[in-house]
Amino acid sequence: MELAVAEDPGCPRNAFYYARELTFYKMWAQAEQALLRYLDMPEANWSNERCYAMRLLGKSYDHLGKYADAVKWYRAAVAEAPNTREPWVDLAMSAYMRKDWNESYYACRQALAIKDKQLVYTCDPEVWGAKPHDLLSIAAYNLGLRQEALVHAEIALDLEPDNSRLIDNVDRIRQSLSDQ
Repeated sequence: MELAVAEDPGCPRNAFYYARELTFYKMWAQAEQALLRYLDMPEANWSNERCYAMRLLGKSYDHLGKYADAVKWYRAAVAEAPNTREPWVDLAMSAYMRKDWNESYYACRQALAIKDKQLVYTCDPEVWGAKPHDLLSIAAYNLGLRQEALVHAEIALDLEPDNSRLIDNVDRIRQSLSDQ
């Protein structure tokens, strides 16, 4: 991919694939530069792919320890493609990692309100499974919304019935509700 970009530096598709490949190899600093270059290309105008690039930029900044920049790019990804679950779930996960329960809760609620699964390569199957319910459950629990936490923990468990962590979460939430 690096050679393809060198041979045709004006091709946004090659620029994106190269930048994405750098993230696969955890070359975060190089990915940052390649993603920013892609996003600056006038021909890079497909919103789903731009959103994906912004999500990868957020991930790169998270790994580089530049958390404020990561949040900025996750939020930009949401603005770029607000009707797709992927940027909302990435924002929720970033907020979870920062223990920002309000933002994680809000982002999960926004993600779960999206019912139209776009069948494009930027679609991440994980956001249509247990992950957004799991993150919502954790955020709700930490905000004191125990009943809502239980509902989403149970949905997550229904989607991944063999996940021992989800089993433990459901048990823990049920216990906290019975102790009230």
